[in-house]
Amino acid sequence: MTNRDRRDLKEQLRTTSSLAEFLETTDASLSAQAEALIKHRWNRDIPRDRAITIIRDEQSRVDSYESVSLTTSARSPRYTDLTDLELVSGYEFEHVLAEILDRIDGEAPVTRASGDQGVDVVWFRESETVGIQAKAYDKANPVGNSAVQEIYTGVTVHNSEYEIDTAAVVTTSRYTDSAKKAATNSDVTLYGRDQLKKWLSDAELDADSMGDIPAEI
Repeated sequence: MTNRDRRDLKEQLRTTSSLAEFLETTDASLSAQAEALIKHRWNRDIPRDRAITIIRDEQSRVDSYESVSLTTSARSPRYTDLTDLELVSGYEFEHVLAEILDRIDGEAPVTRASGDQGVDVVWFRESETVGIQAKAYDKANPVGNSAVQEIYTGVTVHNSEYEIDTAAVVTTSRYTDSAKKAATNSDVTLYGRDQLKKWLSDAELDADSMGDIPAEI
């Protein structure tokens, strides 16, 4: 790929508001698309094979439309897909999750100690207050029992400040058997991919609002 081709792809990414729109405006190879997205959109070290898989999945969704508009509202925006959520950093995921929960029920601020072990988000629902540890993991990388132990300890520390009713872990991945056992023994609620997918649907997030979150934190 020439330098001019790379500049063209960079410009296309700058002027398009979603992954689907970008795919519709380029005829570059999958490898070139992946390289451009990793460098200019995702801005982190993502394996090329994984990036290509994301591109192929999104292209399949685009192809399923009989007539696709180039407007943002007509296509699947970034961050509404669980695979996209796996791409954000742990710190970013805390803020993305807080936005999701804000939209579906009550308020969910990120704690001042964000990035530390323990409570990342406090979800003030109408029925209860939930202390959450957020884990943005690849689906092939399950969450172990250390996360359960950390949130259990974190809730104990923060309980006097927030009066937390329920301790929970939320992940883009799944849980090991030892994590499930530890959660049962510690009365910690585990939320996995299925629940997160439902929350994403209920939150009705668009590309612009989700894209702004990492830029604003």
